[in-house]
Amino acid sequence: MKKTFKGMWGSFEMIDETASVIEALRKDGKDYSVLSPCPRHELTHAMGDPASPIPFITLIFGGLGIFFGYALTSWTSMDWVLPVSAKPIVSIPAFTIFGFELMVLLGGVSTAVGIILLGLIDLYRKRLPRSVQFKSYSRFSNDRFGVVVRCEESEADGVEKLMRSYNVEEVVREF
Repeated sequence: MKKTFKGMWGSFEMIDETASVIEALRKDGKDYSVLSPCPRHELTHAMGDPASPIPFITLIFGGLGIFFGYALTSWTSMDWVLPVSAKPIVSIPAFTIFGFELMVLLGGVSTAVGIILLGLIDLYRKRLPRSVQFKSYSRFSNDRFGVVVRCEESEADGVEKLMRSYNVEEVVREF
């Protein structure tokens, strides 16, 4: 069963008005998404500073990178022993470079994959409008802030009144 969008979206010129609408929607318990041409801390703060699992994904895979970096170099040194003078076979300082590089590689790749996967999951869970008008409205990536509210038709009047009280430029209903 295909999940379709039911709700409304509005376009705002000023970031303060957008942040105020977001705070009001959050206090009312509405399901919303924010569209912005650039990341802004005002919008993040208005959304209640949502927590992201991305730093934990990076930490876990970075730690795994360090572990596997030391483990691989130690195992390889023990399997193919090349004794040089009286130096130890498993040399932690020499293996630190490989552990660091593997930490950066796994941490960076896991961060990129995590951002993509979590973004796709969020797009599936919180549908955006599929109308021609929404798809052709390119100002959200140029100079306008957008708020998409998923609601039933019975709640639409209240949401529109709330948006209009904060100087929304344009409100579009899609039911």
